[in-house]
Amino acid sequence: MKTPAWMLMPALLGLACGQPAPEALAPEEVASASAAVASAVFSGTVLDNRGAPVANARVTINNILRLTNSAGAYSVSVAESKTGYVLDIRKDGYSPVNELKTEGLLNQKHVLVLGYTAKFDPQRETTLRDPTRNITVKIPVGSLVTASGAAATGSVTFTIVGHGPRDMPGDWTARNAAGAPVALETVGAVTLAATDAAGNTLSLAVGKVLDVQLPVPTELGGRMPACVLNATCRATVWRFEPKTGQWSEPGQAVAAAQFNTTGSSLKIVGIRKSTIDPADGLGTWNADIEHRNPACTIIEFVNVPLDCYNPPPAASVEPGLEMGFEQMTSGNVPFGKSATVRSSAAFTVLYNLRGNTPLDLSVEFPPGAPAWCAGNLSLSSTPGAIAPYPQFWSTGGRTRFNSGTLSFVGYPKNSLGANITFADVATGDHPCGSHVFVQTHP
Repeated sequence: MKTPAWMLMPALLGLACGQPAPEALAPEEVASASAAVASAVFSGTVLDNRGAPVANARVTINNILRLTNSAGAYSVSVAESKTGYVLDIRKDGYSPVNELKTEGLLNQKHVLVLGYTAKFDPQRETTLRDPTRNITVKIPVGSLVTASGAAATGSVTFTIVGHGPRDMPGDWTARNAAGAPVALETVGAVTLAATDAAGNTLSLAVGKVLDVQLPVPTELGGRMPACVLNATCRATVWRFEPKTGQWSEPGQAVAAAQFNTTGSSLKIVGIRKSTIDPADGLGTWNADIEHRNPACTIIEFVNVPLDCYNPPPAASVEPGLEMGFEQMTSGNVPFGKSATVRSSAAFTVLYNLRGNTPLDLSVEFPPGAPAWCAGNLSLSSTPGAIAPYPQFWSTGGRTRFNSGTLSFVGYPKNSLGANITFADVATGDHPCGSHVFVQTHP
């Protein structure tokens, strides 16, 4: 029986999806820990967006920490978990990576994007602006401190990394101030970090305030959704927690956000007692819309021959199917992404989607695939397709269906509380409100 497929991340709409498991990688890059042993093994290489290795990056998987070597490589073995593995990679000056994995993976490749950096005297008030996403941060005098609480001196290097909906850390699962699990839809996010001349990670001093102006990402239209401005949907500030891979309302660590037509204004406050990981520095912050009733959908692959994934004469790296996904945001902007599915995938899961909202799914066979792959393609779903879908063409097809009204936050679990498997999909032991079958017929 095939193993479960990868999960997409980040979500369509920036709401959430999952993370690639082995089937999203080339077969020769994949190895899974055996179910017969009590550990899961992960290895990989961390590169920057220019392709250079990132040494001394902090790689944490389910609270087990390793540092990358001079080639950017790491290897981690952790206890098996039926609820998955939170992989977090970070280094000051770069964007963090945080992903949910369903099983051990070998030979992964991760990219940390270099952020906007500037050096300044911490004893002088400074305002910095990231020219890429127009994020500004006002830093008061004496606001940055070392782990011991001593004020930073000399030259400080400050990093601003803006996030769009495609590169957000985590899977958009969150817990609000009332303790309820919710899914998020982003209207802007940023990671902030600072180091002193010795390379020590700095944090925010008690009572000091960073004033952050955070525009709505251009890929979301650059405009604040009307529901935020008229308060018909709930939007607030969230901080990312690397250890759990989830977002939470930070309470006293941030003043109430102010929203305008093009973005958000945040005031991040230094606090005395906190559960914040010191290695997280100044943190990752999000101005997000809360969704209490998100949906998940299962996409199952039925009788799709190997030649349709890897056309003859068969490449050493299987090209796979290209899957496209799209949903409308709360700001009425279409947003989606594409990802590769290879023949080892029995199903994929999309989760933390907008509930009861049309979801588009497209399938494109790789170049050179036999004509009968698309010629015999069918796309069926529950709930059924919305007219005039499904539609087909010479190399693939597309359908549109309702994401479903059954709500579940986070990666779907079976009745025993474990991440769903293909056996659960086959027996219906899952909470997802929609199910799509990608099938070829003889």
